[in-house]
Amino acid sequence: MEACKRVWIDCDPGIDDSFALLLALKHLAVVGISTVGGNTGLEHTFRNARYVTELAGRGEIPVYAGYDLPMIARPERAKHVHGSGGLGNIMVPELKETPPGEHAVDVIIRAFGHPADLTLVTLGPLTNVAQALLKEPELKHRIPEIVCMGGSVTTGNHNACAEFNIAVDPEAARIVFESGIPVRMVGLNLCRQNEMTMSDVKRLKALPGTVAAFAARLLAYSVNQRRQAQLCDACTIAWLIDPAIIPCALPMHVEVETKGEFTRGMTVCDYREYIGTVPGEDIGRKIGYPVETGEKNVLAAMEFDQARFKELLFCTIKSYEV
Repeated sequence: MEACKRVWIDCDPGIDDSFALLLALKHLAVVGISTVGGNTGLEHTFRNARYVTELAGRGEIPVYAGYDLPMIARPERAKHVHGSGGLGNIMVPELKETPPGEHAVDVIIRAFGHPADLTLVTLGPLTNVAQALLKEPELKHRIPEIVCMGGSVTTGNHNACAEFNIAVDPEAARIVFESGIPVRMVGLNLCRQNEMTMSDVKRLKALPGTVAAFAARLLAYSVNQRRQAQLCDACTIAWLIDPAIIPCALPMHVEVETKGEFTRGMTVCDYREYIGTVPGEDIGRKIGYPVETGEKNVLAAMEFDQARFKELLFCTIKSYEV
């Protein structure tokens, strides 16, 4: 495991963001958290991030509010997935501490004020990061890597081509993907290899403590939506904690489509080099068809160890009461 890796997390909690934060707060050195409108509005994502940090006993970690709306597009939410407040049917109580008033973009710029061993993790739309890059172009030389939950090497969920986080603000995503900052992409093609079930809910309910009870309620809400509960954001954080959870990732050139009538928000992944020869396999695991491509700006996660991930998740939730 990558012990105490320093991270800044930009997120839009969100059920799966909440699981991601619970993992990160136990295993990574979280320097700060910024929030963006996405799964629900900023007033909820900001409050939810603060609630999860306090619940985890890490209220000292600063949480900042960023942009609520995308750069150009009309806002779209995923309340049908996460509930109107973002945490299923959980109503967040009034929080103790007065939140910091500084805008998240300014804090991100300051956090990466000079080249440092600090990874930027993005779990929502990329609006905050894109705005920070526009405001301080030198950030592209100061952020060593971005680990991004977004996009897909294959199909989308917002529509046939586009994943939600990218589709919500394609212009922002394009700025980030074209910045020259190395991107590790955890897309839907990877996350769909994980499925949480009612058996997992029961396992959480059997654990003691308030964090486990919170996690069980969140997961139950997600599983009962009658769609695959993937916990995409938690899968992303898990890659940083235990790289063996994602045993295969492929470098490729990725563009973000911003104008297509049917493809707006698509991460156009050039995997021609990896065209598979085995029946039923579109994407192989080694270069078999060399082609001239653009710069390989993305390392795309391809394979997922679900058993290893679940063991990490349940052990982490249990550890909050030890």
